[in-house]
Formats: sequence, structure tokens, C-alpha cells
Amino acid sequence: MLSLAGISKRYGSQVVLDEVAWGVPDGARVGLAGPNGAGKSTILRILAGELEPDAGTIALPRGARVGHLPQHILGLGGETVLGHALAAFADLHALERRRADLEHQLATVDPQRDEYAAIMDRYVAVCEEWDHRGRYDIESETESVLHGLGFTDADLDRDLGELSGGWQMRAALAQVLLRRPDVLLLDEPTNYLDLEARTWLEEFLAAYPGTLIMVAHDRYVLDVAVNHIAEVLHGKVTDYAMNYSRYLAERETRLEQARIAYETQKEEIERIESFISRFRYQASKAALVQSRVKQLERLERLPPPDGHERTLKIRLPEAPRGGRITLALGGARKRYGEREVYGGIDVTIERGARVALVGPNGAGKTTLLKLLAGELALEGGTRTVGHNVRIGYFAQDHAEALDMNRSALEEVMSVATMETAPHVRGLLGAFLFSGDAVEKRVGVLSGGERSRLALAKLLLEPMNCLLLDEPTNHLDLTAKEVLLDALLAYHGSIVIVAHDRYILDRLPTQVIEVGHGRAVRYLGNYEDYLRQKAAAEEAAAAAASRPARAR
Repeated sequence: MLSLAGISKRYGSQVVLDEVAWGVPDGARVGLAGPNGAGKSTILRILAGELEPDAGTIALPRGARVGHLPQHILGLGGETVLGHALAAFADLHALERRRADLEHQLATVDPQRDEYAAIMDRYVAVCEEWDHRGRYDIESETESVLHGLGFTDADLDRDLGELSGGWQMRAALAQVLLRRPDVLLLDEPTNYLDLEARTWLEEFLAAYPGTLIMVAHDRYVLDVAVNHIAEVLHGKVTDYAMNYSRYLAERETRLEQARIAYETQKEEIERIESFISRFRYQASKAALVQSRVKQLERLERLPPPDGHERTLKIRLPEAPRGGRITLALGGARKRYGEREVYGGIDVTIERGARVALVGPNGAGKTTLLKLLAGELALEGGTRTVGHNVRIGYFAQDHAEALDMNRSALEEVMSVATMETAPHVRGLLGAFLFSGDAVEKRVGVLSGGERSRLALAKLLLEPMNCLLLDEPTNHLDLTAKEVLLDALLAYHGSIVIVAHDRYILDRLPTQVIEVGHGRAVRYLGNYEDYLRQKAAAEEAAAAAASRPARAR
């Protein structure tokens, strides 16, 4: 069992962990939950041995190997994707060399000499370790993991330095997974994964035989890949033996009980204090007053209930009602050089529809969104914008269109209406701009912060059609809930590209699958789409097998 005893950590005057006592059973799959800055990544770094606690001790099972994927990996390069992944087996290669060396010694040393027994003991220990950890089809396993994470055969020989930061993170994740450590520590592993890679990772983690401790901003992953939630809050860790959705329900029940207890005690204190104040100077009541004073002194006052779980609710402003057809493409054609992305597709977005665009990387999801938005010119066909339609388009690079000289608050207030202005600070807080952060100049914000700011700004503009390209990137779980609730209550049309399975199961009423130059519509959410696809593939397989049986 992995355990922490009395672990404390502070950064300056901020106490992040306060004498934490926490144990994780062998083989448990744990999701760390809690607000930003609560100490989740700090715990992972302490467990990985990358950060020393100010006090306390860490106990790991004897001989346990720890693997850690941090949030950011910098400066990978000078080796191929495949070579980086195969480096996961360096210790196994070293073990093989030790075994071969000991075999050579056993073959050359006289069995009658004393040292022979010592060599044999070392050889037996190495063989036992190999039996426990050895693997025989290393290259095949490595390629399987890389393919699962989205790399193609052509990518395997590319230098990591040529790849974007997101793909470098995928390569680093592959190496950590291939090591198969006894304790696997993952800090937001889904941040740079598309839907297909996330699905593969969910299945991999659900079957992982070791101990898993993970921070993730993907609710679906936390529901299917973990069986414990450890809440990190106010410097402490509280265990819940359940997945994330059950934890949320349990936490809300606990908070409601805490609120009731707090309010009940508060009313009782006010009643006692009122009695003391009223009869303090009446001699006949002196004994009773003194009794009440002692009662207050003995009372163990309950702390105010936590408020971080209260999710901000926002309502998106909407433009006047548009026509029945919001957007339409007829016979739309688009190519990049020799590659034809769309060869004459028809797409219609009706008023109030919530449409998810799905398909593998490079299939053309972002291209279709840009064609609908008018950001890309068609090379054939027509684009029709419905009556009275006002389009709001969010793309990751739109963050660069912000005014770099304004503060975050000024930038969002520049589009706020009379109705939404009072809610701007709350919205910024939900999107991780709180306190003095709202006064930061846009020019000094990171790329992720600018992206969140651009999304918050868009949500305050009156539109009746929203085209959203991966809006949940850079959002934590709370901000995702804020966004999802707002979109579910929105009456306009929505077309969204997202890699968050929880969003895709809750939001869409239609799914359009793109790829191979086509756009195929399915009614329902992502789960309905998968069910329909599976049924169609089963029917096709059955139809293909019938002639074979007839022969």
C-alpha cells in the first residue's frame, strides 16, 4: 500500500498540503479532484520524488517502480518517435545484460569456489525479476501503443523536434505507459488527445494492473477509468470509493448536510447571544446568563460550508429569432493542394439544432466548421446564411485577435450588454480568472489563458448560431460544467467540435461524421451515433457473409 503520513507543503505563505495522511491500496485507480491550486499536481510530484515535502513521510511498496507524466514536457528532440517510446525498455535491456553477464560468469567460474554460490544467488534474483517484468514482443507492443495514441506508421521515424507540443506530450505518454510502472502518475493526460485516442486511453487505463493516480479535466475518463476519487481541498485529502459522478452526488449530499448543520448552529448561537444581551444586567437572571455564556464557550463552532462546489450559472444572450434554416452548404467542395477534403457535400443546420462534428484527426472537422462560418472560401457549391442569423465563431487562434493592451476584465466588458455586465466577473472566475488575475494585461497571458478569455468574450455576445472548435481545451471540470449548462439552456443553433466524451454525450441532438470527402448525419448524441454505427457495421458484416455461406 502506498501511503502519505503528515505530508505538508507550502509555497511562500500559501499552505497547499497540511499534514496530509492518505493511503492508496495496491491496484486502486484514483482520480484526484479539487479546485485549481488545491495541490493535486503537488501530490503527484511528491509521489514521483520530484518535489520534497516540507514535512512528513512517503511509503511505497517494496521495490515499487513509479512512472510520472507531468502536465508539460519541454524540449523533446534529437530522437525519433519510435526511439523515444522504446526508451521505456532501457531498464529491461539492462536487466538482460546483467542476466547474460551472470550466465557467462556461471559458465566460467568453478562451481566449487565460494563465489559461485554468490553469483548463482544474484542470477536467481535477476531471473525472478525478469519473470515478473520481462516482455518479449517489445516493438509490436510499442507500435500498438503509439497507434492507439494517434501516431501513424509514417510518424514513427519522425524526429520529435519536428512535432508540436501536443504530439510530443503523446510520445511522452506512450513512453510512460510502456514502462508499466507499479504506480502510474498521470497529470492531465487527455489534454492533447483527440476523441479516438482518449477512447483508447480509457480502455488501457481501465485494464491497467498497477496502481493509477490521475488528475484529469475529463469527466468521462474519471467515470470509466477510476474507482476512487481523492478530493484535495483546504490542504487535506478525503477519499471516496466511487467514480466521479457518484462522488459529485455524494459531495452535494454532504455539503447540504453541512449547510443545514451550520445554519442550525448559527441560529442557536444567535438565540443564545440574544438571551445574554437581553438579560445581562438583570440580577435575577445572572445565573442563567452565566450558564449561557459557558454554553457558548464550550460550543465547538462549525466552519462555514465550502462554497467551491457551487457552480456559476450563466445565460447566454441571444440575438433575435432567425429563420428555420440557420446555415446550409450545397454541393460544397474544398481541397488543399492535391488532397480533396470535400467533394460536393450537403449540410443543413436548422434553428435550435445542436450538432457535433466527429471524425478522426485530419478528416476535415475544423475545415467544415470554417466553411460554415465563412472563414474559408468554397471551391464549388454554395453557402447560405438564414434570415436574421448572427454567427459567433470560436477557434483556438481567435485568441490572437484580442486587444493585447487591455486587461482581461476590460476585454470582456467591451462586449458585455446591460444584462450580462453584472455577471462578467463571475464568468471570468469560472474560467479561472479570479482576484487580481482579471487585471492582467492580455499581452502577458499564456496561450491557454487567452483562449479561455476569447471563449468568455464570445459567450457574452448576442448570437443565435455558435460554431465552436474545441471550446473545452484549457478548461477545468468546473468551467466545463458552466459551459455545458449554458449551452444546454441556449436556444440558438450550435455546431461543435469537441474531444470531451461527457460533452458529446450530453449536448448534441445530431452528429455529423466527416471523412473521405463525405458528411453523414446521425440523429441523437455521440452514444446514439456509436450504437447506430455498430448496428450498421454488424448488418454489413452479416450481409457480406451470406454469399460465402451460400457457396
